[in-house]
Amino acid sequence: METMKKSAVHFGSGSIGRGFIGKLLHDSGYQVTMLDVDDSIISSINAIGGYDLYLINHNYQKVFIDQVSAINSLKDTQGAIDAIKDADIITTAVLATNLEKIAPILSKGLKARLQLRKAKINILACENLENNSGVLRKKVLALGEIKENDLESIAAFPDTEVDRLVLKSERNGEPAIDIGDEFELVVDKTKLVNPGVEPIKNAFYTTDIHKYFERKLFIINTGHCWAGYVGHVYGYKVIQDVFANKPLLRATREAMKESAVLIEKKYGFSKDDLDDYISFALNRFMTPGVVDQIARVSRNPIQKIGPQERLVQPVQQLADRNLPYQQLVKGISAALLFDLDTDQQAIELQHYIEKNGVKQTIVHFTGIAEESVLFSQIMEHYNRFKQIKEKRTN
Repeated sequence: METMKKSAVHFGSGSIGRGFIGKLLHDSGYQVTMLDVDDSIISSINAIGGYDLYLINHNYQKVFIDQVSAINSLKDTQGAIDAIKDADIITTAVLATNLEKIAPILSKGLKARLQLRKAKINILACENLENNSGVLRKKVLALGEIKENDLESIAAFPDTEVDRLVLKSERNGEPAIDIGDEFELVVDKTKLVNPGVEPIKNAFYTTDIHKYFERKLFIINTGHCWAGYVGHVYGYKVIQDVFANKPLLRATREAMKESAVLIEKKYGFSKDDLDDYISFALNRFMTPGVVDQIARVSRNPIQKIGPQERLVQPVQQLADRNLPYQQLVKGISAALLFDLDTDQQAIELQHYIEKNGVKQTIVHFTGIAEESVLFSQIMEHYNRFKQIKEKRTN
C-alpha cells in the first residue's frame, strides 16, 4: 500500500513562493498546497497540478514542479483552514509587510488543529526580516483567538534567513520564473518542534540564526542596494549594467568588504569564507542573460535607510569600532537621490526632502545625529552625487 505523502501549506505563490520555498518543499517530498489571492496563478497551478521553473545556470532548462495545488484563501476560507488543519509543515513567502494579512486565516487553521488535538507543527516565515517567524507568531497572538499557552502547544515558529536569485521573466508571452542554482535557507533549529528532525532538505540548521541573518543583510542586501542607488545616480536602470562598469563593480565590492570586516569581527566568520560569499553575491547578477531592474533591487528606499537596516546599521557599527566605512556611507547618500516615480517610498522620500530639506530628512529617516561626523560625510557625498545626477540630466 502506498504511504501518504507529507503535506505542506505554503502562503504566497509569487516568484519566491514558487521559485524558492515551493521548490524546496517539493524536493523534500511534500505535497504542497499554496494559499494565495491571485486567481490567475491559482487557476494555472490547479490546471496542470504544478508549475514550471527555468534554471538560469543550466541554459534555462525547464523543470516541472508537480504535486502542487492552490487555494484562494479569501474566497475559499474553509478550504484554506482544512489545508492548515491537515498539514505537516507551514511556510510563508508573502513579503514581511503581508504577515499581518495572513495571520487571521493561519489563526483559524491552528484553532482547528487545537480542537482536533493535532500534532504540533513547524511554521517557517521565509521573509527577509529578522525574527520573521517570531513576528508572525505575535501577529497570530494579537488576534486573540488563541491563548499563548495553546499556541505554544500546537505550533513552533523557527526563524529563518533566506536567499536565492529568483526572477520574473516571460516565455512565449506568458509569465515565467527563472531561478539560480545557489541558495541559502538557514533555520533556527532551537525553535523547531523537534530540533533533531530537519523538516526541509538542503536547508542549513543552526543554533545562532542572528549571525547568518546579519551576514546576509549587511553583505548581500547592502551590496545590492548600494550598487542600485549609486547606479541610479549615474543613470543606470539595470543592475547588470552597473556591474559591467568596472569602477562601480570595484566600488561595490569594496563596500561589501567593509561590511564583511564587521561581520568577521562580530561573529568569527573567516575572511576567505566572506570573500567567497561576496563573490557569490556579485556573480549571481553577472550570470549571462540575467537582467534585473534597479527599480526592484533598490525599491523602498525609506525602509532601506532606516536605523536598523542594511545601510545605516553596518556604517554605524563600523564607526563605533573605528573601522573603515568610506564606501558604504556613499550608499546612504545615493539612496537620498533615488527618485523613481514608480516607487511609492521614493516619491514620499523626495516630497519630504522638498518640504523639510535634506538635513532634516537624514535625521528623520536614518536617526543619525546632525552633529556627528557621519552626518557631515553623508552630506558631502550627497552634494557630490547630486551634482553628478544634475549634470547628467540637464
